[in-house]
Amino acid sequence: MAHRAGALVLRREDDGEVLCDRCVLADTLWRRLRGLIGHRKLDAGAGIVLRPSWTVHTFFMRYPIDAVFVDADQLVMKVAPNLRPWKWATCRGARDVVELRAGECERARVAVGQRLAWAAQPGRPPTPTVQRADASQTDLHGPPNGATRVLLGTTDDRFLRLARFLLTRENVEVEATKRLARTVDLVERHQPNVVVIDATGSLADAARTVAAMEALYPQVRVLVVCDGEPPRWTTGLKVTEKWDALETLADDVRLLADDARTWN
Repeated sequence: MAHRAGALVLRREDDGEVLCDRCVLADTLWRRLRGLIGHRKLDAGAGIVLRPSWTVHTFFMRYPIDAVFVDADQLVMKVAPNLRPWKWATCRGARDVVELRAGECERARVAVGQRLAWAAQPGRPPTPTVQRADASQTDLHGPPNGATRVLLGTTDDRFLRLARFLLTRENVEVEATKRLARTVDLVERHQPNVVVIDATGSLADAARTVAAMEALYPQVRVLVVCDGEPPRWTTGLKVTEKWDALETLADDVRLLADDARTWN
């Protein structure tokens, strides 16, 4: 299966192991019915996700596949390895079925109960960081080709899953951390255009993180959210209620990313 623009990357959430780096989304009836029929082979690293679906068949196919059934929270409910042609498998309660090259589940040790995570397929390798001769700071020029990258700092799994889903469907590259204190360090590694910080746990910690980011990486734009009504005293931060923020998150990130590129 050839690489397609907008393909998704499928990782295991706990250790970041990549299960599929070119996974095409089949989210219409015709795409789900066709699936992999007609493909002569399934290359290593390639796959397809049937959404929504809780059943899969290999009728009219020429090769075996691995099938992974996941629920709405991206938890693995069932693994059907080495599903040969003219076979089928089901898992009631599953939302998606991921079809992978036979043997990939064994290679990556995919098991029931693991949580998977989606991210957008990056276009090109990131621009290398450049050490300035006159300062200790690092210049970040952002990803090439106008791609947008977002770093999410939150301990709220539900918010993280929803935000990641909304952003990756718009081809935004998403990285995440549950340790707010590491956010500044991860900016240099992932070179995001926008950082989204969930200040629900500690507004003071969020304020310190934003201050450090503004000092070290002034070209990176920051969006701060919190659970419930934002407090009146916000240490100068503009804080948005995070569930309201999800409604316009993709558009807000796009505008902030455009502003960040203008700065550069």
